[in-house]
Amino acid sequence: MCTVLFIPVNNKQYFASLRDESPLRPKALAPEIYQTIQAKYIMPKDTLAGGTWLGVNEFKNVIILLNGGFENHERKKSYMKSRGQIVKELLLSVMPVVDWQLMDLNNIEPFTLVVWSDEHLFELVWDGEVKHRKGLDTTVAHIWSSSTLYSKQAKIEREELFQNWIAMSPPISKRSILNFFKEKVDTENGFLMNRNEKMKTLSYSFIELLDSNIAYFDYFDLQNFKHTSNTLELVQNTTNCSVKLPI
Repeated sequence: MCTVLFIPVNNKQYFASLRDESPLRPKALAPEIYQTIQAKYIMPKDTLAGGTWLGVNEFKNVIILLNGGFENHERKKSYMKSRGQIVKELLLSVMPVVDWQLMDLNNIEPFTLVVWSDEHLFELVWDGEVKHRKGLDTTVAHIWSSSTLYSKQAKIEREELFQNWIAMSPPISKRSILNFFKEKVDTENGFLMNRNEKMKTLSYSFIELLDSNIAYFDYFDLQNFKHTSNTLELVQNTTNCSVKLPI
């Protein structure tokens, strides 16, 4: 939820997410496959608020959360509900971008969503007052860093490191990306950070969307050195989408 990568390779899409959080927060549950009337999906679960910071559903929609909008903000004492609940709700959707635009986000803390839907990549930002939707180039790699934890300069440095790595055309896998994250040794602004045990990288998630209509979700609990893996069969979206959003 604090560092997110998108990497396209041929007809495959790869997503990586690092969760930076207080080690004192109740331990999250490893990803599982959930099924409701609306959808089948994979997500880890935040046991404190009941939501999640990322997931993939059977309609080939990937939704990943970053805390904060374009810049850091002053937190209020309370909000209507957690941002993780927004992600969980959108994982039930066939058209999450449309449903996000229809949502009432008043009194929700600012956040950014990276969304893959209908073979398009979107950056959805709620800055606390206004919604911002941006379509992104799906043929190039992207990186996001949370505005609540990383300064503008830190974001630039992380972007440069990532793009320099991508320029070398490395093989993409859950292991190669984890090794890349380990290269920058910096407890303050590194990819695997640890700010005096008050805020640190607790987990690493890796999602693969394959052209064989299979989604793989690998989850690494970095606190307890545990790895779990789930597979989700994707279904053809037969919904008649009369609302087509411009990119």
